[in-house]
Amino acid sequence: MKDAVETKRDLEASRNGIKALISIGLAWAFDAMDFSILTFVLVDIMKDYHVPLTLAAGVASATTFARLGGGFFGGLLGDYWGRKASLVLSIFWFAVFEFLTGFSIDFTLLYVVRIFYGIGMGAMYANGTPMLMELMPTKWRGIASGIMQSGFSFGFIFAALIYRNWYGFLGWHGLFYVACIPAVLVAIYIWWQLPESTRWKNERAEQTSKKVPISQLFNQGHTWSTIHAAIISVLAFSVTYPINVFYATLLTKNGHFDTAVVADTIILLNVAGIIGNVIGGYVSDLIGRKWVIVISGIATLFCSFLFLDITNDTLRIVFTFLIGLFSIGGVWAAIPTYIAEHFRTSVRSTGQGTTYHFGAALGGAIVPLIVSSVAPYVGGLAWSMTYSVAIASVLISVFALLYKETKGMELE
Repeated sequence: MKDAVETKRDLEASRNGIKALISIGLAWAFDAMDFSILTFVLVDIMKDYHVPLTLAAGVASATTFARLGGGFFGGLLGDYWGRKASLVLSIFWFAVFEFLTGFSIDFTLLYVVRIFYGIGMGAMYANGTPMLMELMPTKWRGIASGIMQSGFSFGFIFAALIYRNWYGFLGWHGLFYVACIPAVLVAIYIWWQLPESTRWKNERAEQTSKKVPISQLFNQGHTWSTIHAAIISVLAFSVTYPINVFYATLLTKNGHFDTAVVADTIILLNVAGIIGNVIGGYVSDLIGRKWVIVISGIATLFCSFLFLDITNDTLRIVFTFLIGLFSIGGVWAAIPTYIAEHFRTSVRSTGQGTTYHFGAALGGAIVPLIVSSVAPYVGGLAWSMTYSVAIASVLISVFALLYKETKGMELE
């Protein structure tokens, strides 16, 4: 009888884990889609609002920087109020401001709206990732991490498809009106179908004080865990975001490719990213989280010269796939579970949301600004992207080696 009860409990946990993986993975994909559309229309923003590339790219950077506030306050809300309600609220938040992006009648309004959008985006990750890791059985966390992180690549593909098929009909403003709809549907599904994290509920029930113990991030031997999570996040974003933000622009301005070629190249990049995330997530359950990051970082270093010769079709196709496999995919495959395993349940949303989006603020927001700013002085955007990605790839490999392996550990 006891075995039957335990079997039923295990089956229910597996079903909940699968539902969480699909729904939270889709939420992240549509979040990424909404963010990524902006990168396809930077040229339009430059033309319509008469701003240089640095200012246009600054919109994406401001959005990314705002994610830090969303990650911190959304994480606090998730640790105090629960993962599920906070996750649903954050999805509705960013969907509303995605819709309002289309109504931006001048550059200042666009800037402000995207900052508010970034707050919701940060809160979504701060609650969705811990919730998924807490609902998944330990042996599946690595592959779940890779599949969920591949949602960002799916988001880029969805954005590329929308851009390719609807840009001519809707214009760049209209793209944002339709992009928010799928996320709202996923939020409704999560509210009705996903349970709250049992691990979070048990932790809250055992606490004598209902305040979120933020001090745990920097005491009881956890200081290095928090600092290391922040450093790894900064470097992971530094590897990927110059590519995410500028590759479409590089293809358009340096390569002089038309809309179809640009979209197809970005789709290839992110298909490779999906493959890299899934394989990397699976392998991280075999050889460890940090070794997947190290191997992928070294491979990205050798692929970073792609940007210097994008007009050669063969090289562009081959190296777009490889850099997607290792930088968009491999480096990131283990990040969701790796960062989650740095923190205790009582502060996991706050810790993961804050350190991940600290990485977004520095690596995802400031590094692209640096890349665009120094481009005129180092031979152009292609050289600037190459230097940035290569340096970040070396550093993330080094810092991954400076922390313990977390493969197979039980969440505290």
